[in-house]
Amino acid sequence: MAASMLYMYSEFNSVDQLPEPGYVKMIWWAGISVFLVLQATLLLLNINDRIKMSCLITLVGLFALDVIGFKSINLQIICLSFLIMNSESVSFKKFIKVDFVTRLVCIALVLMMFFCGIFPSQYDVYVPRGDTIRSSLGFNHPNSFGGYCLYILISFLLFFYSTGRLQNLKKISNFFWFLLMFITGFFIEFVYADSRSSQVTFILMVLLIIPLVFNKNIKSFKPLLGIFILLIMTLTSVMVVFYYNQFSTFFVKLNDLTSNRLFLQNEAFKVFGFNLFNVSDFAQGNPIWVDNQYVYNLISTGIIGSLIYTYIYAKSFVNAHKADCYILYIVLIALIFKGSFESTLIDYYALLPIICSFFMVNKISMKQ
Repeated sequence: MAASMLYMYSEFNSVDQLPEPGYVKMIWWAGISVFLVLQATLLLLNINDRIKMSCLITLVGLFALDVIGFKSINLQIICLSFLIMNSESVSFKKFIKVDFVTRLVCIALVLMMFFCGIFPSQYDVYVPRGDTIRSSLGFNHPNSFGGYCLYILISFLLFFYSTGRLQNLKKISNFFWFLLMFITGFFIEFVYADSRSSQVTFILMVLLIIPLVFNKNIKSFKPLLGIFILLIMTLTSVMVVFYYNQFSTFFVKLNDLTSNRLFLQNEAFKVFGFNLFNVSDFAQGNPIWVDNQYVYNLISTGIIGSLIYTYIYAKSFVNAHKADCYILYIVLIALIFKGSFESTLIDYYALLPIICSFFMVNKISMKQ
């Protein structure tokens, strides 16, 4: 995540498709190489069945195919799979603490580089919306800034939950922390970044967290609720884009409401199509932006990759229910709606909720 902050989400990665500086690419490949070596080593040290060994061989093979230029399941899903398989080896409390601190250090680094003028001037991003200018504060787009800050809030919520403070909500200090978090989130998402997808997610999270103020022992919902919402959103997104008609009044209005997203996604379907695996030359933003996670999965990873992602996300609801973690469950639901506006649910900074669900359920299994 730290390496990807410079390579993918900072102003070193221009939305105008300017080439990244060579040293930034070196940092990224060094970071991803270290990550994969450490994850593979940890998995080897803890392999206790043939299934894990088969998964390790498969993941290494898919990564090798990706490196030499053959299309396979994308790198984000490979990294996510490694983290899930190694979730038995790491303490949830330690992981979420390190994750939260790392996110704060990363954003502090980007902000420092932005205000000190370290980013090349031609990479500066100022996105107009009406009469206002949306600044990205060192990120490659205001949506990246809004999305990253949203996940800092999610990391804080899970860190807050892991400390056990949730059981002491009557204390004024805990109300202060929640209030500070929501004020900060509102200012970033609605005033500064003006990221619509993050705004929708933030509002849903706030509305669903409010009940905890009155009942701190709310039970997690059944897994079927989250899985049903995920499937409905996935199928609706794909079908609406697939049957988009630029001459239909309904679709034209819907396309306007989504800032031309439907038209672009439909064009991506026509140009690149989809198959069992990713066999096309599709690359995000080159030349088409696909701002819908479920459509993006189908085009970029094929039917197989899309099904794998859907299964992993559905499994996260099962895990959140087993761990009886209401906060994680509502975060997962809120993010489903974010996926309808952006294809950022498997970004390297966005893997946290899925991974945490496996940490939590593994912790319960070890206790038993």
